[in-house]
Order: sequence, then structure tokens, then C-alpha cells
Amino acid sequence: MDPKQRNAAALHKRVDDLVRLFLQHYQSVLQQIGNDDQMSDYSRMAQRELAIKEDSMAIVKAAQDASVLIRDLQELWLFGSLDTLADPADEEVEKAKAVEIAGVVERLARAPPREVGAGAGEGSG
Repeated sequence: MDPKQRNAAALHKRVDDLVRLFLQHYQSVLQQIGNDDQMSDYSRMAQRELAIKEDSMAIVKAAQDASVLIRDLQELWLFGSLDTLADPADEEVEKAKAVEIAGVVERLARAPPREVGAGAGEGSG
């Protein structure tokens, strides 16, 4: 799968396109079936039959594409590169927490050893 297609927006678009294709061709088949005009002309019947076959093949193709999409999603999920749950706002919060933790670690690292060790020694004795 193309790395550019590994985000939520691209995956939603791909699913929406597949749903649109399914519905479009299914509706076309129903319209062809629903035409109840007296079809005494063999050429019209042949055209209707051809249109139904084309739409049914397009439905099969869309189903195959959906199967490929499912397979791609399974592979992305299995190998851990499916990044659809990430939210940019969450990343900012995580960065802020990381900076805060780094500040605490830096203060502890700069503190004299007696201050850090005094608190640890009192609890163990």
C-alpha cells in the first residue's frame, strides 16, 4: 500500500468510493430490471442484458476491491503502521507532557546527591 494512503482521510475516501460504486451499479441493475415496457424488440433486450451484465461485473470488481482493502487494513494493523487513531491535538498534549517530564528529570539530575539520596534513605531504614 502506498505510504501516502496510510492515513484516516485516505482510507475513508477509499471506503466511500467503494460504497458509492456498489450503490451506483446496484441501482443501475434495478433500473434495468424495473423497465417493464413491452420489450418486443430483440436488440433492446440484448442491450438491457448487456447493461445488467456490465453492472454485475462492476459490482463483482467493487467487491474484489473491498477484499483488497480489507487485506491491506489487516496487514497495516498486523505490522503496526495503521495510524488512523492519531490526532494532531493529542500529539501536542504528548509533547507538552514530554517537555514537563524532561524538566523534572533535569531538575533531579542537577540536584545535589544528598538531597536526592536523603529522601530514598529515610524510607528504606
